[in-house]
Amino acid sequence: MAADHLHCASCGQSLTGSYYVLINRPERFCPQCIATRPRCSTCGAPLGNHFWKLHDGRQQCDACHAVAIYDPVQAQHLFQQTAGMLAEGMGLRLHVGVAFRLVDAPTMARLRGPTPPGQDTLGLYRRQNHVRVIYLLYGLPTLIFRITAAHEYAHAWQAEHCPLLRNEFLREGHAEWVAYQHLLQLGSHKAAARMLDENHPYHKPLRYLLQLESQLGIEGVNQYMMRVDIE
Repeated sequence: MAADHLHCASCGQSLTGSYYVLINRPERFCPQCIATRPRCSTCGAPLGNHFWKLHDGRQQCDACHAVAIYDPVQAQHLFQQTAGMLAEGMGLRLHVGVAFRLVDAPTMARLRGPTPPGQDTLGLYRRQNHVRVIYLLYGLPTLIFRITAAHEYAHAWQAEHCPLLRNEFLREGHAEWVAYQHLLQLGSHKAAARMLDENHPYHKPLRYLLQLESQLGIEGVNQYMMRVDIE
């Protein structure tokens, strides 16, 4: 359905003067809603008169809720599909494997520990003794779920294939590069391009990994990651 450009997407009032738009969203919002309305916990858009409140306190707009992943069975299927595409398409195979869990925000916060204000954790890879688990936040829109799953799967691969690597720039850059490549696998080229925006938190390490890819190729980047921690 085409966005209504004559009315505010939150309150429904006619847009008679100035209005606001959000990056990569077609809707328009009046200044009053931008200034006063609570925001969607996922996309940051001002909430409309009808929105969804999740049991852990997060609030979601209709657009995010419509494509969100709540069902653990569906989440497991999507995660396995992502892992399979990365293993076959990028050579990122795990010999030990990793478990998957869908969790709520308080559980994720407890697993993650203290974080700077405003820094939300959507996914996390954890290893405790011989148990390796990827945790993802429930209620993520499908594409964000796939990106986050790919990012955390890359960390699981790093833990197995380059366990001595402590360079956070390379670790996060490689994980974002894997997420970027997964978007290309899915045909989501616009979403992949958004990851290169200078406002994206990992755009610098991602661009560095893409530069490496242009020189070494995908398999060469993976080999580099396994080698760089011992050089």
